Amino acid sequence: MYPLVIFLALFLATGTAAGQDATRDPAPARVVGMIVFQGNHRTKTKVLAREMLLEVGDLFDEVLFEASLQRIRNLGLYYKVAGEVEPIAGTRDMRLTVRVHEKWAILPLPEIDVSDEGNVKVGISYTDYNFRGEDQRLKIKVKHAFGTDAGSERGDSAAVDLALPEFRDMPYDLDVGVGWATDGEASTRSDLTTTDQGAATSVDLDLGVHRFWREGTNRRRMGVGLTANYVDQTSTTGVSQSEWINSIRFDHSLDSVDDFTYTFEGHRWGYSVQLFTATLGSTVNALKLDMGYQWFWKFDEHNLTARASTGYTVGPDATDVGFDVGGGSSLRGIDKDSLQGVAMWLGNLEYRSPRAWDWLGGAAFVDAGTAGEPYDLVDPGRVAAGGGVGLRIYIARLVGVVLRLDLAYGYHPDDGATPKLYFSLRQPL
Repeated sequence: MYPLVIFLALFLATGTAAGQDATRDPAPARVVGMIVFQGNHRTKTKVLAREMLLEVGDLFDEVLFEASLQRIRNLGLYYKVAGEVEPIAGTRDMRLTVRVHEKWAILPLPEIDVSDEGNVKVGISYTDYNFRGEDQRLKIKVKHAFGTDAGSERGDSAAVDLALPEFRDMPYDLDVGVGWATDGEASTRSDLTTTDQGAATSVDLDLGVHRFWREGTNRRRMGVGLTANYVDQTSTTGVSQSEWINSIRFDHSLDSVDDFTYTFEGHRWGYSVQLFTATLGSTVNALKLDMGYQWFWKFDEHNLTARASTGYTVGPDATDVGFDVGGGSSLRGIDKDSLQGVAMWLGNLEYRSPRAWDWLGGAAFVDAGTAGEPYDLVDPGRVAAGGGVGLRIYIARLVGVVLRLDLAYGYHPDDGATPKLYFSLRQPL
């Protein structure tokens, strides 16, 4: 009898406790009560605030907070980004603190460049990657080529480019560029591939407007661009000709690459359709299509990147605005732009080692591709290839600067095998 009474008492007590637990209020939700930014001495607070996926009054979400920090890292303006969450005394609200350490974003740099053909070029560039503290890009560049190569390609060039992301806090990006170039440098400012065949003067204006969408840490852009380019050139036979190379361009891209200062992870792709037409006053008529895809794989401090791109041009003047392959940012180991044609494909693969002493890294790479007529793309005898090793010197406190020294050995279908040495202040991929 007594065991039965004890059992019933325990059962009733347990049921009563369970009922009390069921009616008890759940743990109070944490609400974002304050967001504070620290360390942005030059960057305006609104630039950081628009990268946040949380606002004051939202329920706190740790995943969204970490994604917000990654979006700030992806701006490329900071060498360190950290976040802290702490309760606000006497309330249920949370204080979110974002601390950034800004890179030096203004880079006035002298430029000394020796082309693959031996042409010495000197100049100066002024780049502000955080113009007005609003994540805008301003670049001014002046260059002179001495014509020390076999073709004596002297020339001068000057350009001003301005990129305005989220123009006036609207979901639109605006890009404006204007340039001028003479003789051998004209090809750097024109879509016309024949500007390196004699004396030339090129003046160009480029405008672009893009609508963008933010998807977590991803950024999708779609827009239109207009290019007006006047070229006056005299061929090697003394024939003078003036041309307008005007076009309208439609492009679409997605960037889901996360920036971890020294390494990257994710992928990006894009494609564009460019129409050169008499309707816009162009003396060149053609339709140009190109697309590209790039991957980044991150294994601790090891980084592997691959890029694939292709393009095709059709129309009565397709050869005038085709493609170039070759050079330090294209296919290493062969002369710059030494393969040309209405169609192209290019593949790059590069491994980047972990850093020693926090600033020195190594690289190994292989590139392959071709340009020419459509049938050249599937002809193994027209494929160029190159491979080699390189050094990378990372300067974390400067925006976008990686000192690169690459030694490549390449094969050209017309010129055979040659070694090349490359030096620049940017990653090739």
